[in-house]
Amino acid sequence: MVFLKTLRLKSADPQVRQRVVEKLAGSDDAHDTELLVASLDDESPHVRCAAVRSLESTPDDASGEAIVLALRDAAGEVRAAAAQALGRRGEPGAAGPLCLMLNDSCADVREAAAKSLRHLGWKPSTHEEIARFEIALGNPRGATSAGTGALTPLVGELQDDTGFNRRAAVDALKEVNDPRRIGPLLQTLNDPDPSVRVSAINALESETDEVVTAELLKKFRDSDANVRLVATQVLARRPQPPPAHFLPLLRDGNFEIRMTAVQFLGGLAHPALAETLLPMLQDKDSDVRHAAAKALGEMRSPSAIEALIVALADEDKLVRAAAEYSLGQTDPNWPRTPPALRAVAQLESLLNQRPAWVRSAILQVLEKIRGTGN
Repeated sequence: MVFLKTLRLKSADPQVRQRVVEKLAGSDDAHDTELLVASLDDESPHVRCAAVRSLESTPDDASGEAIVLALRDAAGEVRAAAAQALGRRGEPGAAGPLCLMLNDSCADVREAAAKSLRHLGWKPSTHEEIARFEIALGNPRGATSAGTGALTPLVGELQDDTGFNRRAAVDALKEVNDPRRIGPLLQTLNDPDPSVRVSAINALESETDEVVTAELLKKFRDSDANVRLVATQVLARRPQPPPAHFLPLLRDGNFEIRMTAVQFLGGLAHPALAETLLPMLQDKDSDVRHAAAKALGEMRSPSAIEALIVALADEDKLVRAAAEYSLGQTDPNWPRTPPALRAVAQLESLLNQRPAWVRSAILQVLEKIRGTGN
């Protein structure tokens, strides 16, 4: 029987070798344990994993020592299996080697090690150990309780293979009160995952340094619309962002970005910017047109009166209301101004292009301009 086991473990088929190893699980025969330990050097990681799992249920001390050695295996799946096995065995003396695995390059290994350490009752003794432990358990935010000690492991997570983990690390770094986090966060602005770039922008929102602002401005040209939008929204909330960078956004293909740019420029209340917003009253999206009508009212520029009067023929009721309010803000006597007279021809041409409920509004405007309305 022993000879047959040994012969099958030399089979060229790894599935045959794996089945033999699995059948040896739980054996209290010393020779079977030797065969399992030898199988930890098998060329197939699947066989080595099976050997680890079989050794887990093998009672003698030699099996525990062999599993600890398997933590050094080249394959991440074998190291993860070994970390799990040590926790389930309650292996004495495994805490030290498992703690080292919190630095492993493979996320699955780090998680398995952390769960086994928790099962063993292990407690972190340093801030960095706390951070690495929490991160490995999938709780990057919990790592921030370690203070500045969380920085190194969180920065390491920015290189993780999965976008989810990188994004979680960015979110956690936002809560770390350490200026050294800025450099890694700036590098993450170029992460291949758009959602990670978005998180990095939000994490840098409160940083007003010129270098940070310059890097955020570059995201105005990002290939992803969500990244451009968040960058626009974040910089629009800055005390004195450069207005010139927002002008190209008025032509962005995403309506939310155009709207945010319009709202920002309108908030500056500078009459000289009114000319740049006039075309936005013809935007294909009603939300953008509404924002433009309101923004022009804040600027109170006489040059906008004619365009705002034409906007009173807009098919969207909210746009018409915003245009009427802005006209009142700009010049309460707008129906008697030269721009109003110039707008008559355009309003008349729109009568045949608008639905009935809008035609009624246009006629009322024409009555005001001609002096026949109230």
